[in-house]
Amino acid sequence: MGNKKFFPVSTENLQVDTILSFRIYIQTNNKFVLFRKGNHPFSEETLYRLIANRVTTVYISEEDMAAFEKYYHEHNDPNKSNISTKTFTPPYDQPDIREKYFNIYLNYFPAEKNVFIPGIPIDFTVYQKNGLEVEEYFGPKRQGDKPEPIPDDIHASQNPIVIKNSDISLYRKYLKKLVQECSSSRGISTELHCGIVRENSKLVIKEVLDDPKNGNNIQKSSSVVETLVDNILGQEKTFYNLMKITSYDYYTYNHSLNVCTLSIGLGILKNLKRNPDLFELGLGALLHDVGKSLIDPQIINKPGKLTDEEYIIVQGHVAAGTKLLEDSSETIPKNSFFPVLQHHEKISGFGYPYKLKEKRIHLFGRITAIVDFYDAMVTDRPYRKALEPFDALKLMSEYPDDYDQVLMKDFVIMLGEQS
Repeated sequence: MGNKKFFPVSTENLQVDTILSFRIYIQTNNKFVLFRKGNHPFSEETLYRLIANRVTTVYISEEDMAAFEKYYHEHNDPNKSNISTKTFTPPYDQPDIREKYFNIYLNYFPAEKNVFIPGIPIDFTVYQKNGLEVEEYFGPKRQGDKPEPIPDDIHASQNPIVIKNSDISLYRKYLKKLVQECSSSRGISTELHCGIVRENSKLVIKEVLDDPKNGNNIQKSSSVVETLVDNILGQEKTFYNLMKITSYDYYTYNHSLNVCTLSIGLGILKNLKRNPDLFELGLGALLHDVGKSLIDPQIINKPGKLTDEEYIIVQGHVAAGTKLLEDSSETIPKNSFFPVLQHHEKISGFGYPYKLKEKRIHLFGRITAIVDFYDAMVTDRPYRKALEPFDALKLMSEYPDDYDQVLMKDFVIMLGEQS
């Protein structure tokens, strides 16, 4: 670096999901090493890599200081409004706003619209969610406790729909009745069939996460994986319908299902056999975040950037999930532990918890590491909007040393076929 001068900058001054027009360096062994090239997005993953390596200060070269100062004033000036439809988030530091957020997150279940058939009466209330507000959409509450037919405009609604957790048993009955009615009358479309499979799978995963020490719930998750594998192997059209995510809010059980489905699809591209490979990969992927069920939901679902201490707590979900499955009364296949143990490991060795490198990471761990990060990026979070699939893949391409590049090529092909 010669006599180039560097200036320290706290990572607190770098905003997630903004473009850094300057290079950032880190200091190791009294040397300044380039960490991030200029004109690239500063992602949540980039921030967490710094946190994981105990880096709270980065360095800007003298020649880039003008660009940094411009960036700083644009993104940190309290007198300047940076509100846009893409970046605006409610002030979650306000107790009433935070309470609203957790009330919705913990007490409502996000339902998929394609399983609601206009004209069929239901005996539970469906709500529309608009930001942090929930209002009745249709159901018996509006009809004097009498079942109300699903409205004709259900699929045109722009807002997500949710049901109360207390009505989940009634929702299950509706899904079961729907299968029976469609099968006996006009048959069931692939899209509707996949929607029902997804919803029933989400409900099972939610049960697992609500009561992870219940061996029966772990056993139910095995049945979910068998159903998914059979459906995905059945026909290509079914797989791509299962991959359609119509509820974009981040819930651990939604994320777990997406990671499981995409992992199985990637496993098929790698010519893995149904038994035991695809089943063991799918089961591990479905349960990869089960350890989060043992962590305070106020941290796991925090609507904002985690502190260093909170991030270390979240990292503990890997060990917690592994121990929970080891202690389960149900027998978990040995290979199913790899997605749980290794979905945050990186080929470069910058992952956690063991900083494994290259071939020390099992194939199942390498698959779920790719899928886990991708799904997290294409899902809305309270503090940032979801990336488009292309943008998420572009971001991942900027870390070629972190992900198995052969698997990445297969993954891109698979998503390309979906689109």
